Amino acid sequence: MLTILSGLMTSFSYATSDLMSQRVTRATGPVTQVVWMLASGVAIILPVAFVVEGLPEGGEWRGAGLAALAGAIYFAALFCLLRGLQVGDLGLISALTSLQGAYAAAAVVALGEPLTPALGIALALCAVGAVLTSFEGRARSTRGAPWALAAGLLFAGVMLCYAYGDIDWLSQAAISRTVSLVVALPVALLSGDVTVPRGLRRWAVGGGILELSGLVLLTVTFALGPATTASVTTTQFGTFAVVLGFVLLHERPRPNQWVGIVATITGVTLLAVVG
Repeated sequence: MLTILSGLMTSFSYATSDLMSQRVTRATGPVTQVVWMLASGVAIILPVAFVVEGLPEGGEWRGAGLAALAGAIYFAALFCLLRGLQVGDLGLISALTSLQGAYAAAAVVALGEPLTPALGIALALCAVGAVLTSFEGRARSTRGAPWALAAGLLFAGVMLCYAYGDIDWLSQAAISRTVSLVVALPVALLSGDVTVPRGLRRWAVGGGILELSGLVLLTVTFALGPATTASVTTTQFGTFAVVLGFVLLHERPRPNQWVGIVATITGVTLLAVVG
C-alpha cells in the first residue's frame, strides 16, 4: 500500500511540474527549462544529502554509480520529452511517453521478478489507463513521435537504475540530480542563452521544485518495492494531468480519457490488494 501511495504522489508531482514547465519551455526552449529545473533541485537536495548521509562509503559505490547513470539518462529523457512537446501534438506525445511504465515493468519481469495473473491484470489496466488518459484524440500529425518514444525508453532506463540501486534514497536522489545538472550545463552553454524572462522565473523554479519532489518520491517508491508496482504507479502523470486540467483549467476530458481514469483507478485498487 505504501508503494502505491508513494507512486501516485510521484505522478502528481510530475504532472504539476509539467503544467508549470510547459509554459516556460514554449517561451525559452527545452534546454533552458531543463537547466532551471535541475539547478533548483540541486540547490535543495545536495546540501541536505551531504549533511544527512555524507559521501558514499566502500560498499555503496555500485549504487552510487547506478544513481549517476540514472542522472545522465534523466537529462536526456527530460530533453526528449520537452522537445517532443515543443514540436508535436500534445496527446500523441503524452501517450507515447507514458509507455515508460510498461517498458520498465516488462524489463523487471524479464529480469526475473515473479508476475502473478492478478498482478499482470493490474499492471495492464494501469498501463492502458495511462495511455488513454494522456491521449486527447486523433493527432494532427506524427511530429515529435520519435522524441516521445525516446523519452519513454529513457525514463524506463532511469526507473531500472533506481530499482536496482542499493544506496539510501536521499543519496540516490542527490547524486542523480547533480549528475543531470553537470551534463545539462555544457549542453546549455553550447546551445545558447539560458536566461528565463523575469515573469516566467517563478514558473521555472516551481517546476523544478516539483520535479525534485517527484524524483525523491520516485526513489522512495522503488526503495519500498516491488519494482513492477512502482514502475506503473509512478507513471500515472497522464491521469493526474487530466484531473488537474478538468479542475483548474476547466478542460473537459474526452470519453476515452474517462475510460482511462476508470481503468487506472481499478488497476491501482487491484494493486493495493495483490501488491
